[in-house]
Amino acid sequence: MKCTVFVPSHITGFFEIVEHHNPLIKGSRGAGVTLNRGVISQVNVTDGNGEIIIKTNGSNYPLEGSVSYKTLDLLRKQFPEEIRWDEKKITIHHQTQVPIEAGFGVSAGSALGTSMSLSKLLKLPLTYNQAAAVAHRAEVELNTGLGDVMGAVMGGFPIRLEPGAPGFGKADRLLDDKVTVKGYEKDFKDINFEDIKYKSIGKDGGELYVISKSLGTIETSSVLKSPEMTRRVNKVARELLGKLISSPQISNFMDLSLEFAQKTGLIDEEVMEIVEVMKEETIGASMAMLGKTAFSISQTPDSSVEGVMVAKVDSCGCRFF
Repeated sequence: MKCTVFVPSHITGFFEIVEHHNPLIKGSRGAGVTLNRGVISQVNVTDGNGEIIIKTNGSNYPLEGSVSYKTLDLLRKQFPEEIRWDEKKITIHHQTQVPIEAGFGVSAGSALGTSMSLSKLLKLPLTYNQAAAVAHRAEVELNTGLGDVMGAVMGGFPIRLEPGAPGFGKADRLLDDKVTVKGYEKDFKDINFEDIKYKSIGKDGGELYVISKSLGTIETSSVLKSPEMTRRVNKVARELLGKLISSPQISNFMDLSLEFAQKTGLIDEEVMEIVEVMKEETIGASMAMLGKTAFSISQTPDSSVEGVMVAKVDSCGCRFF
């Protein structure tokens, strides 16, 4: 039995860490954007002797510390009798379309791909949100992320209003989406639903692009485990969410993201130099949280910055192939 899931990468612009003893309620408030590049997970379940194989981009990945293995293990503990785990061979292949440990939510993509695929293949009694909640819990318990699972599930420009996993937290999104049919807007009554495509659209009717340039990695857990960094992040972030809700525009989201990056001190001079160039050419630019990556939202795929990655805004969220 085989299943394939695509999870859009999620870039966080700003965030507030919210602690809680329950990992399903622990998480973050904040806002971000999802890309049509992300993590493609193919999971294969056959008869076997309990063997588990996890690969990322073709290379074997150690089980210890793996968010994919943590997700599988949580499912195994939640359903110890419903599935004969010791009689299965589970192979998980992740193909990443974005840099790892650079602020694109790859760990959330891996966890979601694992949870969604196994829930479907093994016919586990879980809804979409319940399966996603397992991925969120895996991220929280490993300190690899706090809000990327919710963002990847929502799609578009997610706003995390209250912390927690899907089904526990509360989220909204910026109103950037329109229904288009073969590239043209139509009245609802005239739509042929077989032709519907969902796109994130700029004011001129063109699609929105996410342009990014990665300069290195930041280990997310090193930031999330630091009490001093938590205090600094939360002090800056607390007011930003209210400002975005008061003016829910993409340009405002990007301005607030840059304000967050600068006031927290998370952005360094090297990334800031690229952000300043991107800011002049696009709707806005900032640093991806948490990664040494500059990103911008643009109405064109063009950039004077060399070696950028260009993606489109993804409005559909996590989905099966």
